[in-house]
Amino acid sequence: MSVPMTAREHSDNFLKGILGKDIVKFMLERSGYTVFSYGYEDNLLDAKSKRTTQTSNSNTGRRLRRSPDLLVYDDKDIMLVEVKTRGNPRPYIRGEEIGELKEFWNDSILVLVIPDDNVFYAKRTQEFEAEKYQAMSNIYFKLSEFKKFEDVFTRVSSVDISYYRHIVSQILNIFIPKNNSQ
Repeated sequence: MSVPMTAREHSDNFLKGILGKDIVKFMLERSGYTVFSYGYEDNLLDAKSKRTTQTSNSNTGRRLRRSPDLLVYDDKDIMLVEVKTRGNPRPYIRGEEIGELKEFWNDSILVLVIPDDNVFYAKRTQEFEAEKYQAMSNIYFKLSEFKKFEDVFTRVSSVDISYYRHIVSQILNIFIPKNNSQ
C-alpha cells in the first residue's frame, strides 16, 4: 500500500517536472531543433479545470492527460517527447503511464532526467513491451534499457549535455532530503 503524497511532495514533483521539461526544451532549441510546448498542462488549462471523473477516464480524457510534453521538429522528422524528471537515480514510472503512452502516443519518445552521471536518457515508446508492465504499479528501469539523450537527439552536442547535466544535478540536489541526524 502506498503512502499518500503530502502537498509539499506534490508541489516538489510538479516543480521538478517543469524544470526538467524546460531544460530539455532549451537544450533542444539550442541545438537547432524547433520545439513547442505540447502537453495537457500547457495548452489545455481550461479543459483541465472542467474535467470530471467520467471525462478524465474516457479514452479521450486519458489520451489528453497523457499528451507528450513537447513537439520537436528537425529537418527530417517531427517528434513527440514526454519528459519525466526524477530525483532518484533509479528511475521509476507507473505501469499505467507506459501503457497509456503505448496506447495513445506509441510514436513518442520518453526522456528521463535523473541525478546520475549521464542525467539525460531517451527511449522510443514503441520499444517498450507494454504487456510486461500492465500489472505493475511502479516500474523501476535499468538505465541500460535507455539510450543516451544525444544518441536519439543527434544535434545535441556533448558540450551542451555537459553544461545542462551540471545544472540539472544542482537543481535535483535541492529536492533530495537532507539527513538531519548528527
